[in-house]
Amino acid sequence: MGKRVCPWWLGYLLASPVRRLSQDPGKILPPYVNEGAVVLEPGPAMGFFTLELARRVGPKGRVIAVDVQPRMIASLQRRLKKAGLSERVEVRLALPESMGLAEVAGSVDLVVAFAVVHEFPDAGRFFCRGKQRA
Repeated sequence: MGKRVCPWWLGYLLASPVRRLSQDPGKILPPYVNEGAVVLEPGPAMGFFTLELARRVGPKGRVIAVDVQPRMIASLQRRLKKAGLSERVEVRLALPESMGLAEVAGSVDLVVAFAVVHEFPDAGRFFCRGKQRA
């Protein structure tokens, strides 16, 4: 993990319901997320957007949540289980240098990278298309 990665303990603040006052996933996501969609969420932290994404994709959709921090992933999994949404979300631990998503290239309907791209070591590489960048 690089210096720019959000500390795991800040995840509790990021998942706070108070955050909805300025960034409400229930208002932001509806125009973009359809039932049955496959959504990639890099850097979900503890799941502020992930839970709403899982609700929106429905039982036939899927959310792929990828983070580099095991503690964020563990908290996200607990929150998903408590909300009854675990079956809709594939949670992955990424390596610091790669999200390891080559097998899903071309099959994702939407990428939700909200307030996380600044933490990538190479944001330009994140936005590039092509097999060499997957």
